[in-house]
Amino acid sequence: MAAAKPNLAFVLADDWGWGDAGAYAKLVNGGDKPPVTPHLDRMASEGTMFTRFHTLASVCSPSRTSWLTGSWPLASRLAYIWQCDHDANAAIGQSDYLNLSVPFLPRLLRQNGYRAAHYGKWHLGCTPDAPGVNDYGFDDSATYVSNGKTSEQIGDFGDQWFPANSSRMIVDRGIAFVNASLKARQPFYLNLWLHISHAPLNPTPEQLVGYNASEYCPFSGMPPGKIHADDGWSWCPIAIFRASQHEADAQIGRFLHRLRQPDLASSTLVLFSGDNGPEDQHVYLHSVGSAGVYRGRKRSLYEGGVSTPLIAWWPGRVPADRVSAADVASIDWFETAAALAGVALPPTAAAWVRGVDASAVLLGRATTAKKRTHPLVWDFRFSMPGKCYHQSPMMSIVHSDVPNHPHVQWKLLMSPNRTRVELYNLTADVAEFVTVDAPDVVAFLAPLLEEWEASMPVHTPPDKVRLNPGCVANGGGALVVEVAPEGATASERRSLYELA
Repeated sequence: MAAAKPNLAFVLADDWGWGDAGAYAKLVNGGDKPPVTPHLDRMASEGTMFTRFHTLASVCSPSRTSWLTGSWPLASRLAYIWQCDHDANAAIGQSDYLNLSVPFLPRLLRQNGYRAAHYGKWHLGCTPDAPGVNDYGFDDSATYVSNGKTSEQIGDFGDQWFPANSSRMIVDRGIAFVNASLKARQPFYLNLWLHISHAPLNPTPEQLVGYNASEYCPFSGMPPGKIHADDGWSWCPIAIFRASQHEADAQIGRFLHRLRQPDLASSTLVLFSGDNGPEDQHVYLHSVGSAGVYRGRKRSLYEGGVSTPLIAWWPGRVPADRVSAADVASIDWFETAAALAGVALPPTAAAWVRGVDASAVLLGRATTAKKRTHPLVWDFRFSMPGKCYHQSPMMSIVHSDVPNHPHVQWKLLMSPNRTRVELYNLTADVAEFVTVDAPDVVAFLAPLLEEWEASMPVHTPPDKVRLNPGCVANGGGALVVEVAPEGATASERRSLYELA
């Protein structure tokens, strides 16, 4: 008798940095006011947390596209984020929406016996001529940042309390769908894509209980004398942010409580992750999320922009209380979910996907992921607000199979015109503190990156490209580049590096 197909639930948090889950913050001493996320922390203790996970974009739409199509966002003619206006998309040379002909994971699973649903943010196309959400293969959906053709709209951004209540509304839908799937005796695939921690954040007075200004505001650099209940300093960014996170965590906990019941616990895989790194406070005052150990934030191609939490939970199947540094990426979810569901990829999908099946490392049958046929690559040609320290070059490649350099995961970042070229040894320096002088590695990786970019069907018009100059010294225009020879010790690297 064939084994029953597992249920698959994918919880995606918005602008949630690597250090924004308590279990991750504890790995690196998250400070005096770390995240209060007891349900995610329990999920991590009952499952596996991945510390070297990459999402294939540093902004929203491209990241989500990589998760559900198993390929690079540029392959879907997506350079930035899908705007709800045709002219805005055309101005940067991208399509208006995800083409229905592209392989799409929920649709594939639905064609193989699953019920599929999507609740929460969509952002894979919202122009009037875009397909409706359910046209992509969902049995049910309730969304926002969509055109509302086939999907019920969830919430109302005209309501000031929508951000505060959005997580509950999304989880309510998810639990109802789970119950309906059980009644229908069908396995389910479920997306729960949360609003938190994206702007705007506006927790209710009830949600702010326990996040008092006198305790939290000093950690925003706010002088205690400025904190008064009757003025604008009565709440501060970190209190707003932590309270919003805590509410999202509470709703995730409510969803997990339903799945822990005997009728579901042994048959349901839950994945929790983020779409990109934390927003920059220069963009939105309350965006004080943490990239953890990493340099870079949202929009940046440094690790902090493309490294987020990844927690896998499946009692009895995913090893509990495990921390894994395996090479896993958002682009791998398509093949991994299909393998777990026992679904063979049709020829069109097999030719399209560029990830690997990570089910063995997910289930603890392997400690390292499969060798990649295609390296991880990124492209982001638009402005990066905030401190120059976080503003990366605009193309990047991560590769673990460079000739004459075994057992090293290299990362090359460069501008399209090569005015900035930075090489990092991620095996020794995950924080990208010090560039490495290894010309042979650059000579191997740079052409791969340029050939990949040239092969993509979308190219941003030159007048839309915003090349970041990086940090400059004494206003003279010279890049601040700290170079350490390959093999330098940690102390030698620290002596070269000084945070600007």
